[in-house]
Amino acid sequence: MLKNKYVWIAVALGLIIGDLIGVALFKDGVGMGLDDVGSVKVGVGIASPFAVRVSDQSAGPTVVVSEMRSSATSTWLAVREQNGDLLGQILGARRIDASEASGISIELLRSTVPNLMYAVVLYADDGNGLFEYATDTPIKENNVALSYPFVAK
Repeated sequence: MLKNKYVWIAVALGLIIGDLIGVALFKDGVGMGLDDVGSVKVGVGIASPFAVRVSDQSAGPTVVVSEMRSSATSTWLAVREQNGDLLGQILGARRIDASEASGISIELLRSTVPNLMYAVVLYADDGNGLFEYATDTPIKENNVALSYPFVAK
């Protein structure tokens, strides 16, 4: 019985220490390479050809993306639930067939909930014009899918 107690204490301490390290690494977006406008930087002084500007916003059946830039000919902006670093269900998506756009409204199948975190994730269209999670691939830089978090208020 005493052994189990120490195992659970070690597990709890490991989770706490891991969380503290994660917060320290990703504080202010430094670990993810975010600049002050929410664009991902590929390297020092090199701006990404992809960028999304999304702000915290009221919970509801739509999400507004204030600006988007993409070098892909057809880009899907998908709104996903986010729990820490993990992405969850896709709530809605909208295809943009321009290299730059602003004031983009994305209709959701299910409304966002106040005080929960979500992310806008970029996907490349596979050419059929339909959003299909299995065939439309996430756009990645440095082997990481581009996602832009926000909180529903």
